Amino acid sequence: MERLSRALAITLLIIWLLVVGLIYHAPYPKEKIDLSGQPLWRILLVAGAVAGAYWCPQVGLLAALAVVLYLTDLRALTASE
Repeated sequence: MERLSRALAITLLIIWLLVVGLIYHAPYPKEKIDLSGQPLWRILLVAGAVAGAYWCPQVGLLAALAVVLYLTDLRALTASE
């Protein structure tokens, strides 16, 4: 069961990274754009990546990459408005 859940988490993160990473300005819901300015939201994202790394290093690495891409894309998106 542990292997299956790790494989599922890795697969979902890879799919998310491919979908969002290939689009320069990914269309995010307004709620996620509004949340990006909140410090608690950023702390929660980093805590999620750290928790993923504690559980499985591969999941943590992919989660950290997803957080970086998300925050970078939202920074570029909000700066252009």
